Amino acid sequence: MLFVYENIEKRKQFKEQYNNYNFVGLSFFLRESDNLNDILHILQKKNFIHFIVDITNLIRDGNYFKVYTERLLWFLANYIEDVHFCINEMYLDEFMLWFPDFIDEEDIDKTFSKTEEEQGIPNKKTVITNYKKPCKIYVYDKIQTMENLDKKRIVPISELIEKYEGIYLRYNIEDIEKKLRLEEIDFIDISSITQAVELRNDILLQSEILFWQITTVYNKSFCIKRDYICALEENFPFIFTEIVEIEERVEEPAEDKKIEGDNKYIDINKIANEINNVLKGHDDFKKDFKRNLLKYSFLNSIGERRIFSIMICGESGIGKTEFAKIVSKKLYPDEELIKINFGNYSTEGVLNSLIGSPLGYVGSEEGGELINKIEKSKSKVILIDEFEKATKSVYNFFYELLEDGVFTDRHGKKHDLNGYMIVFTSNMHQEIYQDHIPDSLKSRFDMVYYFVGVPKQDKLIFIHDSAIKLIDKLKINFGREVNFSCIKDDLEALAVYNNLRDIKRKVEDIVFQEFFEGKGDSVIEKNIM
Repeated sequence: MLFVYENIEKRKQFKEQYNNYNFVGLSFFLRESDNLNDILHILQKKNFIHFIVDITNLIRDGNYFKVYTERLLWFLANYIEDVHFCINEMYLDEFMLWFPDFIDEEDIDKTFSKTEEEQGIPNKKTVITNYKKPCKIYVYDKIQTMENLDKKRIVPISELIEKYEGIYLRYNIEDIEKKLRLEEIDFIDISSITQAVELRNDILLQSEILFWQITTVYNKSFCIKRDYICALEENFPFIFTEIVEIEERVEEPAEDKKIEGDNKYIDINKIANEINNVLKGHDDFKKDFKRNLLKYSFLNSIGERRIFSIMICGESGIGKTEFAKIVSKKLYPDEELIKINFGNYSTEGVLNSLIGSPLGYVGSEEGGELINKIEKSKSKVILIDEFEKATKSVYNFFYELLEDGVFTDRHGKKHDLNGYMIVFTSNMHQEIYQDHIPDSLKSRFDMVYYFVGVPKQDKLIFIHDSAIKLIDKLKINFGREVNFSCIKDDLEALAVYNNLRDIKRKVEDIVFQEFFEGKGDSVIEKNIM
């Protein structure tokens, strides 16, 4: 059988349903040798049983050796008792194009939610042999956190690789083993290679094999920067069996110990991590945001803090409003973000536009924008954009709102915003902020940050993700696939720009230029219609 899953979440559900099988990537069978005769001997000698082999990375990395890999697949199919395969839906068509005779159409199952009997896999209760060593990976925010962890010794994986040569990773596993043992290395940091794979799919399968080979000679642990944990879970799902959050163990241990088993603490940490993983750059801000969100959740639960407020200043297009969108989407995925833009207001009657006009005035029955949007959306995230254009009356309004968590509209009706997060954004420079915003309001912000440009590596990841998402949508909706490798150099050149909005538009231009290449307008028009 070839099982098809849609995304990471579906893959996790698939693994949970078929937990009586050993889930591995193709690299699991290549870790001891890349010689087909050796692999055949290993398969016959070890008597592997009950496997589901994910072949996604075989397709993703370009598969430059199709004849070799096709023979390997046939070996697995013929010499492993009770073996099946799975693949990400995005790469199914390409796999069938490359290996049309390997699997029949009727043996492809795209609905893994069915029962095991319906899918053709017996409902076994056999205890499965664990062919893999448990492999932990520790997640850190800053490398100093890892270095201070009981003076552990850390080595970046780039020091274990001799060089990148074309589509090959050059290394000697015996030399790696010797270095790890002689220098008593405790952690191997795989952040760099995980990031590289995001930009170079052609080294994906080899990187996976390298990880497997290291686990055969090294019995300690790996670590990774939090920014790359999503890429790790996407590209290497079957190697690292346990993810350990290192920050909570190191910082503020006494406080952590008191609330270690508290579900609220665990949930808030998870939410903050998910938000921080999506936001590109701004490492110091993300670390502080996580702490303040956790602190606010407990203060709010005991009635000591009603609103969580954040002021973010900085140039346009570097992630200020994007942060508010990410937070709202993670906390309230089915609700619309509540957004107020003071750039759309005139200087006259700003407060009336916000919370409504007094009774008897024209338009008083319509209410204000803030009131209407709060009643319309169940999201508790409010974005106040272009705050530098607010007036003194608005400053006074927010001073009271952030203090009490309640405001009264012009009709005398009270509105309770307990539990809301308000994100204020502005293009003000730091000096202007200090002069322009009243001290009484400054003291009410829980966080005040000035965003600077996103680092180049984070921009490259943003460019890659934006391009891949657009390419996938174009393929799904119009049936035409854009070759990422053809535009990779043009995309990476966009990293010289700082405005992420501009970068995203330029990504769209490059992708669509390749999309339209060689395709007549009549065909495009037909697809759109």
